[in-house]
Amino acid sequence: MSKKEKILVTVTLIMVILLVVCFVYDRTPALMSRTLAYTLPEDTKVVDVDKHGFLFYRVAYEAKVEIDPENPEEILTCFVQGYGDSGRFLTMEEYKTMTDYMFENFYSYTDMHPAPLAGSYIWMHEADTEDGHHVLHFIDIEEGDHAYLYIYYVR
Repeated sequence: MSKKEKILVTVTLIMVILLVVCFVYDRTPALMSRTLAYTLPEDTKVVDVDKHGFLFYRVAYEAKVEIDPENPEEILTCFVQGYGDSGRFLTMEEYKTMTDYMFENFYSYTDMHPAPLAGSYIWMHEADTEDGHHVLHFIDIEEGDHAYLYIYYVR
């Protein structure tokens, strides 16, 4: 094997290893554990995630997580443990007024939006992380008696 071939194989091997490390670092559970001040309970299921930015530098992400509709307090406890408060209830009118403005101006890049049942209440929690990043949470009950936690993280 010539010197050029050895260099080419070595560079290719390094690039493949680097790519594998990038994908492992950017997995959804790893990203959420790095950016949230709490750990999601084991009975939750991440339904959808939309990440914005580059592999090693995510500027934002939005996630839809299915939670136990019989025990939403489990998530509220996570908020208190991670951020020091549990948030607040919003009526449907407050939710519509607030989110119309928020999703139009600050979170215009988002595609996943809560779709709460008519007449239901929505739980909202907003916090800044130790790094100065912003996290917004919504918990709602949607069609079919499913409860979801929506997470919007912005650097």
